[in-house]
Amino acid sequence: MKILYVVQNYYPSIGGTQILFQNLAERSKDYYNDEAVVYTTNSYIGPDKKEFLKIEKNQETINGIQVFRFPFIKFHYWLSSKIILFLKVANITVPQIIQRYRSGPWSPSLQNAINETDADVIFGSSSSYLFMLYPLLRHKLKNPKPFVFQGSIHFSENEEHNVLFTKTLQAINASEYYISNTNYEKERLIKLGVDANKIVVTGTAVDMQIYEQGNSEYYRSILGLGQDDILVGYIGRIEATKGIDVLIDSFLEARKSNPLLHLVIAGFKSNYANQIEATVQTFESGIREKISFVYNLSVQEKANLYHAIDIYVLPSINESFGMVFLEAWSCKKPVIGADIGAIRSVISNGIDGLLMQPTNVNDLKEKILLLSNDKNLRTKLGLNGFTKTVENYTWPVIVKKYRDVFVMAKNKFNV
Repeated sequence: MKILYVVQNYYPSIGGTQILFQNLAERSKDYYNDEAVVYTTNSYIGPDKKEFLKIEKNQETINGIQVFRFPFIKFHYWLSSKIILFLKVANITVPQIIQRYRSGPWSPSLQNAINETDADVIFGSSSSYLFMLYPLLRHKLKNPKPFVFQGSIHFSENEEHNVLFTKTLQAINASEYYISNTNYEKERLIKLGVDANKIVVTGTAVDMQIYEQGNSEYYRSILGLGQDDILVGYIGRIEATKGIDVLIDSFLEARKSNPLLHLVIAGFKSNYANQIEATVQTFESGIREKISFVYNLSVQEKANLYHAIDIYVLPSINESFGMVFLEAWSCKKPVIGADIGAIRSVISNGIDGLLMQPTNVNDLKEKILLLSNDKNLRTKLGLNGFTKTVENYTWPVIVKKYRDVFVMAKNKFNV
């Protein structure tokens, strides 16, 4: 079976969706001898970011997968931002067509390539991008293809807050199947009118072998930690939506009760990382020295850091799954996440992790102190998370789930 994977960013760009698509493409080839082709843009980051970081190679083969990168139009982002700002100030509803093109990517060459593909099935992500409207356009094509839609939708807890364009919802309904990360995402889509029979919940996966092998002393030595020190860690994209400011405030409060606490924040260097680090530099030296930043880790360094930490925390209230929990569980670490729909579908509170009240500094402080003061609880939660990951979130399990959907989509479309 020939599968076309369409995604905004692909390796060497790093992120949850990028990791998912790379593993699906490479492992479907290895496990099932499928032919996998990737269409993506020539950017390391999302199309609407202020910076544009270009990937120079327009075409290459990565681990046996053909990857084609397409340029996209960028001049309208500045203009659309100004229009949106003006309309909001004037209290005028922003037309969705402006918002859609603001999300992008606006790439005629990418769209033409998708329209002309000879693949048996097209799999695309994520929900807001223009190329995800293919199911609404394919009736005009000579050789239309079945389409599997993966949204990675970050639903707000406030159900009145609409995070989907009308056209996006129409495209989901026009697709053969929709792949959901969690049951929560499925339930929200059903409420919006999507047929429950076309939604398949898969979750995502982690390569546990990468994380099982790690040297806990590598970073504990670098960070100057003693045997009794408790290291709280955040590892992921360092950006404003991740709630890192809440984590820092909670850590400062928790240290008043437990001076053995240390904090490490790790990920790729960014402007937001610079802002956070500058804020930490204003703290008194006794506190400042307990907060460390680690940037641009290799795969092995990332595994070493997970093994070095005692508690993993992701305070973000804007997630569709939270792959980092699987990474932490692969290292048998307890996790703390926000008590929001998507995360509730991943973390079983009190069994393999703890759920905190979203954005609540005091509640996160209490959760950190609970785990820092109870080694047995940390061990229990970490082991339970490890078992959950082994049983549900390894790549052989997840790739089969995805491929089964691709086969069903192909059969459904042909009928």
